[in-house]
Amino acid sequence: RAIDRAMWFVSIVNPLVAIPQAVVIYVNQSATNVSLITWLSFMLVGVILTFYSIAHQIKPMIINQILWFAVDIAIIVGIIIYG
Repeated sequence: RAIDRAMWFVSIVNPLVAIPQAVVIYVNQSATNVSLITWLSFMLVGVILTFYSIAHQIKPMIINQILWFAVDIAIIVGIIIYG
């Protein structure tokens, strides 16, 4: 179904939209005006969504959360190093 294909597409593309934030942090070596609390909150919500998607075997959401964790961790580490 089209909605299933769309969900897979969004699941993969959505986390990629935050990569420019990570690039800015690392290229400029500055995390000025980037909130650690916000990104930690995103990760906490992601943990809950991950457990939900695993419990209900929603594969696109599982992939989405794995990708988001990678992006979240990159940004959180950048904030800690350069913040």
